Formats: sequence, C-alpha cells, structure tokens
Amino acid sequence: MDDSVVKEYYQIIKNKISQSDFSSALRSVEKLLRNFPKNQWGYYYKGICEFALEEYEDAINDYKTAIKLKPLFAKAYFNLGICYHTLEEYDYALIALGRALVIFARQKDAESRQRCIDALEKVERDRQ
Repeated sequence: MDDSVVKEYYQIIKNKISQSDFSSALRSVEKLLRNFPKNQWGYYYKGICEFALEEYEDAINDYKTAIKLKPLFAKAYFNLGICYHTLEEYDYALIALGRALVIFARQKDAESRQRCIDALEKVERDRQ
C-alpha cells in the first residue's frame, strides 16, 4: 500500500467531511476503497458519510467491516453504537458502546472514555 496516496485520500475525505460535503466525501471514500479494499479507515469514513446522509444500515455495515479489519477499532465501535441508538436498537447500541469503552479505557483515552460513558447513559435513559 502506498502510504502517501492513502494519506492524500484521507486528507481530501476529512476536508470534505469538515465542510459537511458528505456526498462528495462518500465518492472519494469509494474511490479509496476501490484502490485499497482492505483499508479500515476507508470503511470508517464511509460510515461517517452514510450516517450523515441518514443511510444508517449502510453505515452499520461499514463500521462492522472496519471492525473486522481492525478488531480493536474503538472509534468504529463508538459510531456503530450511535447508529444503533439512532435506530432505537438499544441492546446493540449498549454492546457496541460498551466495547468502545473497554478499548478506550485500555488505550488510556480519558476523553473518549467519558464520551462512551455519556453515550451509554443516554442510551439507557432513552431505552426506558
């Protein structure tokens, strides 16, 4: 894999996402994945775009693919949990967010760990 090409894709995709140009970002991600089909970050960014475009089932599938490629991908687990929460699939949301919490805790990422705790509490409230 040519790291400089992949980094260039990432920069383009992140810029488009930061400008809320999710359709264009999605096209760039799809091009990245055509060239680098086992790129976990490509599937992660694809999930971000699909979530923003309210294509939740597609986002779920792409976050799951990212996780298959990188089993300790905490950010993908977190976003997967948010997708499930949005679809009111609370049990799945709790499982995904719980996995993210464990991974973030092991990575000693206190800020992301707290985001998980907050999200877990919200899912529990909404579940009731």
